[in-house]
Amino acid sequence: MYKWRVCPIQGRQLLDVREEDLFGDFRICHTYRGGGGYDQFPKIFKRRYEHNLSVEELGKQFVVQLYGCHLNCPYCYVTKDGIWGSYVKYTSDELIEEFKKSDCYVFHLMGGSPALYLDRWYELVNKVKFSNCLFTSDLLLTEREYKQDWLQRINRSHVLLAVNIKGVTSKDHVRNTNRSIDWSMFWRNLDKVCESYVRFYITFTNPDMNNLNKFKRKLAVRYGAWILKDSFVIDLIKYEALKEIS
Repeated sequence: MYKWRVCPIQGRQLLDVREEDLFGDFRICHTYRGGGGYDQFPKIFKRRYEHNLSVEELGKQFVVQLYGCHLNCPYCYVTKDGIWGSYVKYTSDELIEEFKKSDCYVFHLMGGSPALYLDRWYELVNKVKFSNCLFTSDLLLTEREYKQDWLQRINRSHVLLAVNIKGVTSKDHVRNTNRSIDWSMFWRNLDKVCESYVRFYITFTNPDMNNLNKFKRKLAVRYGAWILKDSFVIDLIKYEALKEIS
């Protein structure tokens, strides 16, 4: 039976997580407590799809933080402690049981790079759909080569993903992640995401604003203007955890 490697909140990351939000090896995220600029999932889901939950209810998320990342973003508040620290193994059933105890409606699979586990997401997606519950996670398009079957298996009405673009030029990507980018894989993966019809929206983290519109035009030419619907820029936040290591 497959077991997920879950990183409990630990080390410097604890500086940015309130004690009352810790939930065993997981945490509860109140999206709009700090204004919600970094996460527009509740508003986007509510705007796009009919659902009886309020934006506030959609903004309370059960966060599972998975071990590992292929990037080294200098602004990441999860820090190396929360990405490469000690981890606990959970089966999908065990994660769902913890989710049920949380009194949340949104299961947020987070990293690190959660799509390093993309081939197993379907296990959670299939189990999350009860009592109006939703599933969300992030695709960076650079973790690994996606397979169409993985994406089609999570193409469900209770799933909405964020495709997070970390750089709009090669230089921009290195600046944001300390890693080079394989653009051919990036575009192949985005092609597959679009062809699978899985629900998603795009975010741009700390992009080079001088080249952002040019990159958006490239997206629109390749896929159509629809792909930019609900897209937004994520500005960096000065987290306490990062002050400790600066």
